[in-house]
Amino acid sequence: MYEYKVFKCNLGNLTLTEELEDTLNDYAKKGWRISNIISNIKGSGNALFSSVDGNHATIILERMKED
Repeated sequence: MYEYKVFKCNLGNLTLTEELEDTLNDYAKKGWRISNIISNIKGSGNALFSSVDGNHATIILERMKED
């Protein structure tokens, strides 16, 4: 069985690459891996994944659930 974690990432941030890399490495140390990345496309109409400015991506992580 898997468990999931979802968070948004601001693509408009100039220091995004290093911060995102650090964040993903921190999650990886805890057993998380990327399951999917959903970039926001303006006009997609999807309320769950949309952002006002269109500069966000939703990152979905997964790992084996600890019993």
